[in-house]
Amino acid sequence: MHLYLTEQGSRLGKNGGHLVVQRDGCTIDDILLSEVESLSIFGAVHPTTDAMLALLDKGADIAFMSYGGHYRGRLVSSIGKNVPLRLGQYDAYRDSGRAFAFAKGCVLRKLENGLRVLDAYSKNPHNPFRFESRGEYVKNLESVRNLAGDDRDSLRGYEGNGARIYFKNFAHCISCGLHFPGRKYRPSTDPVNALLSFGYTLTGRTIESLLESYGMDPMIGYLHEPLYGRSSLAQDLLEEFRHPLVDRLVLYLFNRRILAECDFERRGEERGVADNGADGAHQLYLKPEKLRVFLRHYEEFMQRSNGIYRDIGSMPWRSVMRFRVEEFRRAILDGCEMRELEWTPDYSESA
Repeated sequence: MHLYLTEQGSRLGKNGGHLVVQRDGCTIDDILLSEVESLSIFGAVHPTTDAMLALLDKGADIAFMSYGGHYRGRLVSSIGKNVPLRLGQYDAYRDSGRAFAFAKGCVLRKLENGLRVLDAYSKNPHNPFRFESRGEYVKNLESVRNLAGDDRDSLRGYEGNGARIYFKNFAHCISCGLHFPGRKYRPSTDPVNALLSFGYTLTGRTIESLLESYGMDPMIGYLHEPLYGRSSLAQDLLEEFRHPLVDRLVLYLFNRRILAECDFERRGEERGVADNGADGAHQLYLKPEKLRVFLRHYEEFMQRSNGIYRDIGSMPWRSVMRFRVEEFRRAILDGCEMRELEWTPDYSESA
């Protein structure tokens, strides 16, 4: 079980083999400790030391989020002891050829999955979207595939161009009437961007936890250069899951009108100039009751069979993430590249 605590002012305690959530002296939830794999705490939720130690003892991952869903930090039970694996990871980072191959692989998987997502929506006869700029997108993808040497600037340029084409078309997959101005964040000033950013944060945290559980250093990335405090390797592996997992879920929630613009609110001080150049921009957040709606659907989606990959279509998304972390581990130890996942032929999006 992946537990999310969002009730502000609540207290998380331990009673025998149970975790107990209380507010104002009343019990609002009682969970078997043995069933909890991870815990995410949002805002002013107050865990006891006993509860935290019990979760750490069983190896559960504990994440702290702001009230609005910004990732603040984690508690982990121990640091990975697999020294040979970490040394292999560092050796690959110092080898410019291998490092570039890993970085290029991340971009290829991201762009290929973006192509498959847009193709799937274009095949749906009930969706008016048609992928008219597919040729431009494929040409950009082939430029990455043919890229040789260690040309990081070109790789980033093609990645950015692919993202521009993708999100321009992604906007037309939104059939509920919401305006999507393109990918914008820090701050996210519209509902679609706010939900995309939140979904990427949750998924990235899951990948970071998996990397640490396998003994890897999530800070040493190849596409995302190591920066102080950034889980660069987790961001690398996240690229493969952005479009087929988070983006599809966001489209489903808005297009089915499970979430709407009125479910978001602006909080915090007004910023003078946002990263995207907008004056007086506020960060947008899900309202508390709708945050719980999103988390419920996110967990259901994560536990559902992915349905898109050939041979492993019955595998839930969380298992796919573990599978890919294992694949990265194999690539590091064997000195090879990660194997690619193929989509099921003629997959079309029904959501």
